[in-house]
Amino acid sequence: MMLRSSLTAASAVVALAAQDIPMIRDVEVTLTEGTSMAAAPSPDRRWIAIDLLGGIWILPIRGGEAKRLTPETLEARQPTWSPDSESIAFQGYDADGAWHIYVVPREGRDAKPLTTGEFDDREPAWSHDGSRIAFSSDRYIGITTIWELMLSTGALRRLTGRSSVMPSWSPNDQEVTFVARDTDAGGRPTRRSTTALWGVTLDGRERPLLPAESGTGLDAEPAAAGWSTDGTQVAYTSQFGGLFLGTRPISRPDEDVFPFRPQWVSRTDFIYTADGRIKRRSLIGDTSTIPFTAKVTLHRAVYDVAHRPLESTEPQALRGIVTPVVSPNGRMVAFAALGDLWVMTFGRVPVRITNDAAVDLDPAWSPDSTQIAFVSDRGGQMDLWIHDLASNTDTSHAIPGNRCPVSAPAWSRDGSTIIYSSTTPGCGMGILQVRPGGDCRASVAKPPTPDEFGRPTWGPSCRAIAQSALFPYSDRYREGLNQLLVWSTDFSSWTQSLLFPQHNAGNRQDTGPVWSPDGTQMAFVTEGRLWTVPVDNRGVATGPPRDIAADQPESPSWEGDARHIVYQTPAGLRRVIPEGGIPDIIPLDLRWQIASTPAHVVVHAGHVLDGTIDGLRTESDIVIERGIVRSVEGHRDELHTGAVVDAGDEYVMPGLIEMHAHLDPGYGGKFGRIWLAYGITSLRIPAVNPYAGNEQRESFDAGRRPGPRVFLAGDPFDGVRSFYPGGVAITSDAQLEQELDRASALDVDFFKTYVRLPDRFQKRVIEYAHAHDKPVTSHELYPAVAFGIDGIEHLVGTSRRGYSPKQSARGRVYKDVVDLIAKSGVTLTPTMVLQGAYRARMTGDKSVLFDPRLALFPLSLVATLSDLANARPSPALDAFVRPYEVNLRTIAGAGGRIVAGTDSPIVPYGLGLHVELESYVHAGFTPFQALQTATINAAQALGLGDQLGTIEAGKAADLTFLGSDPLADIRNTRDVRRVMKGGRVYTVAELVKK
Repeated sequence: MMLRSSLTAASAVVALAAQDIPMIRDVEVTLTEGTSMAAAPSPDRRWIAIDLLGGIWILPIRGGEAKRLTPETLEARQPTWSPDSESIAFQGYDADGAWHIYVVPREGRDAKPLTTGEFDDREPAWSHDGSRIAFSSDRYIGITTIWELMLSTGALRRLTGRSSVMPSWSPNDQEVTFVARDTDAGGRPTRRSTTALWGVTLDGRERPLLPAESGTGLDAEPAAAGWSTDGTQVAYTSQFGGLFLGTRPISRPDEDVFPFRPQWVSRTDFIYTADGRIKRRSLIGDTSTIPFTAKVTLHRAVYDVAHRPLESTEPQALRGIVTPVVSPNGRMVAFAALGDLWVMTFGRVPVRITNDAAVDLDPAWSPDSTQIAFVSDRGGQMDLWIHDLASNTDTSHAIPGNRCPVSAPAWSRDGSTIIYSSTTPGCGMGILQVRPGGDCRASVAKPPTPDEFGRPTWGPSCRAIAQSALFPYSDRYREGLNQLLVWSTDFSSWTQSLLFPQHNAGNRQDTGPVWSPDGTQMAFVTEGRLWTVPVDNRGVATGPPRDIAADQPESPSWEGDARHIVYQTPAGLRRVIPEGGIPDIIPLDLRWQIASTPAHVVVHAGHVLDGTIDGLRTESDIVIERGIVRSVEGHRDELHTGAVVDAGDEYVMPGLIEMHAHLDPGYGGKFGRIWLAYGITSLRIPAVNPYAGNEQRESFDAGRRPGPRVFLAGDPFDGVRSFYPGGVAITSDAQLEQELDRASALDVDFFKTYVRLPDRFQKRVIEYAHAHDKPVTSHELYPAVAFGIDGIEHLVGTSRRGYSPKQSARGRVYKDVVDLIAKSGVTLTPTMVLQGAYRARMTGDKSVLFDPRLALFPLSLVATLSDLANARPSPALDAFVRPYEVNLRTIAGAGGRIVAGTDSPIVPYGLGLHVELESYVHAGFTPFQALQTATINAAQALGLGDQLGTIEAGKAADLTFLGSDPLADIRNTRDVRRVMKGGRVYTVAELVKK
């Protein structure tokens, strides 16, 4: 590998001319291996096309230097040659957020799309006569099927009726081979379906070619197949890295075969990819490697990360105003902020109507505007409460025996019934009868729905309840569009409503749809605009949607007469008529201030791990003033003035930093206390509604409830299709600019891009962020790393390709991935706990059963932990994790920068980070190296290496106090006795009992 670094003169001039444009450092990398790479030989046997790093490259068939044919902003995968060897078709992912079939000349001029539209068209295969291209697509009734494109006319025709992928042509072009899963009568996969090779003739007759191998799992299940040139043999790759000729395995047991079509070049020879290489296998001779080199240039920004003052003494504008909702009488608005409920009569100062340490969220007005339903953890978990404005009293309506945290209550039109949902997967919705005898009686039921629906909204006749729901395009991939699901009140039936075809109708959080009180319209926010759409009493759209506001709206709510909608913007509240127009400004100005810090504190520590060296200081005094470490000195009694924390029997280390976790509001106030109880003083949240994220940050910093420092990215930037609730679906350059400005206005600390965001938009996010001195992190590796991305999330994770470009199916990485991460300087958050390390380390660990911090977790999670603790450890668990441990060592050994994160609450908050660090040590890190990933490495990635991450003079007094030596055993890091954040001390006992 060759590496060259240079500061270009042009970049330097630009940076000097405008301080908001960073200087660029170019890093040239020469690649010799490719992870999850497909290869296709040309019919004239002169060239090979590969899809290295999401681009189409060609090289001589015997090997050599590869030439890139496609631009970096067009992701290109799975090449197939025209019969004359002059053109290459491939699947390309462009700015419209879908995969299409493209073609590019061998010389590499402009690539042109052959298919268009909202659907994902993948895996092209050019017929031998050159007239047709077969491909897979999700164009048909919710499953992926094989289609045929006639190149002379552009006509499309569906060939298969069952769930089917990865087509290839027979030598005579009379049949298309494909991979299919076992299906029911409707062509959909069965619950325990396995894959097999099938063929379909051009008149639609399907037949099995090779049956699924029962009991062999992914080792033998086909992924892609190719026929020999004489049509006598078929070779196929398997889902998990094997190579087969007919039913006979022919790859070595340790060979990592990539799941793409073997491509025959003669009766006896074919080309495939494995072990990061292009390989040629002969049935009558040896297997050889076809070497290649490919050069890429990484443009790396040089800038200082901008950040908020950690301990500002100045009053600050309140940004964490969550789910504002207008009263039906149109005179007031209720909202949550700083953990409490507020009501503002228009034209007056907001009034705090709850004021305690509990977390109060999700206000919902009664139809007569006299009561507010909300959720609160004042009873121990997030349950339903009702506030009466006249008496200023709160009444609990907790459901006896309910273990599901409550969220998003909605009051029926007659005031008799409240429906609510839950933040916990599997909990569904619930019903509360507030007043007997009303017209809107509903059965208490848990509807048989998928998890993570949007907020419920009542229909006008009390016969229907609607929620935003995800409608996947097919059975093959989970992403889809957010539309509307309408339930009958007894949940006995439901209907789907496409409010905005080919677009999202909300994001399943605080963006609607919300049914108008008169039942004639729905309001929702998508693509940076507020929309209304006419509907009938079943919630079915009766006309096209119209955009009525474009000022970064959120949280729409209707006044009772349906004549106005009130919504939220970063600049404050607005009020608009359903037809659109100039919105009215509703003034709302609140301020908050960081809680005061102790003037002078001295920590008397028996041992100090300051984080600067791999060793312990002996008995020491840490002198702290106004939350800042002023000195770290050998113990002297005369230093013990003012408040003294006696930790003479404890090990004091820097506060831990969790770099990847998400907010579950169902935890209420326990969310912040859990982190502190596990010694975690800083938390990075890479995807959260920015208003909700700011509410957490401001509540913690203001001292309304205990919690760590919070660094948030706000809504992730994604493409049109999505999976998780929240985020923004980017559909245009103009919308992207608006969303970037919205994120900045809401004071995000960094930016996050997700897997369906097209690369052209990814590039612009990075440019914008760096111009504002903010980092960007993503699931994506390349070309994100070439554009200047700062962080990579997960060793392996969700991918728009159906496979990971960072790891093979067998969990291996190759030099392309290693070199790009190591040489670019990006940080990697590997989340080993998601790759089996959590289960491997926690199985049989009975110590967790005696941990008092379990009281902070839901009973369902405690039961799961108990089951793991009482299970017998298995060597198979370690064997499963071992490839990921090898990858981690390889990347770190090459110079990759590792930071620790967990993707909690997939694994338990707090505890998961400790298990992540333990997994690093199990992989070969020293305890000190593992701790650095959650201290100084993480602080530097946040741009706060001068303020956090070590115990040194001038840095924030964020400390974790342990009962035993973490350098002797990394598991001792779990032994947290107390924690300090900015000079404020919290004991574990206090955090558990609050």
